[in-house]
Amino acid sequence: MITHISEVHTEEYSDGSYTLGVLLNYSSEPQHEGWKESFVYMFRQTEESGGRYTFFNTMFELWSFMLYREDKMKRAYMSEEDYDKLFDAPYIEGTFNDHLKWI
Repeated sequence: MITHISEVHTEEYSDGSYTLGVLLNYSSEPQHEGWKESFVYMFRQTEESGGRYTFFNTMFELWSFMLYREDKMKRAYMSEEDYDKLFDAPYIEGTFNDHLKWI
C-alpha cells in the first residue's frame, strides 16, 4: 500500500520547548480508499541529540506521559532526521506505523 502523511494540527508551548501535533496517515490508492490512521505526537528539540518525535495512539496517552512521565505508556520514538525523510517523500511504501517501533 502507498500512503502519505500530513500534519493536521500543531501547537507549540509558549517557551518553545515542545511542539504537540496530530499526524494523519492516509492512502490515495483507489483500492484502499478511505483508509486512514492518526497519531498524536510530541516533538522536543535537544542540544545533545537533535530533535526527537514521540508518537502515541491517543491524546490520553500523550497527556499521561507529559504529566506523569508514565513509562508504561505505549509510545514510539523517531529522530527528526528520519521523520523529515518520510514527511518530505512523495509517498510512503506501506504505512507510517510500519516505520515506528513501539515500546
